[in-house]
Amino acid sequence: MNLRIHATRLLLIVGIPAAVLCFQPRALADAASDNAKIDALLKQTGYSAEKKRDDVWVVHQQGSNLTDFKVVIATGDGLAVTFVTIARKKDVDLNSDFLLKLVKFNGEYDRIKVLIDDDGDIDVRIDSSIRVLDAAELKEEIHQVSTSADEIYGKIQGDLIH
Repeated sequence: MNLRIHATRLLLIVGIPAAVLCFQPRALADAASDNAKIDALLKQTGYSAEKKRDDVWVVHQQGSNLTDFKVVIATGDGLAVTFVTIARKKDVDLNSDFLLKLVKFNGEYDRIKVLIDDDGDIDVRIDSSIRVLDAAELKEEIHQVSTSADEIYGKIQGDLIH
């Protein structure tokens, strides 16, 4: 019985910290591999992407409503998050009619979601698994986010505070 208690304590003191240390380099390797994959895929899409950090790229776009905007691609936890910020918090009155309009866009548009991010800005976004992502799909996601963001901005522009 006493031996079992010592073995359990040894596992808790040595085993768990050792397991944590073993898995950290793998997570870092996965992040580096994901970032390298996105870097390579972006080159294949035909879009000109500006690398801001190891895990963030920007594609400059122009639309009919949003005249000059940025599509941001960010990676983390095995996901590629492709988004456009269409309105800043300072320009938005979050009344119930406006929020209902935003929610309805999620049913009206395929593949994308419209959301209020942690900063209170309004984003149009697609999340995808990097593991199954290829250049054709990334190109389509950039196109979908760009065109949807431009259209949705046109539909909310009159509701924004200028």
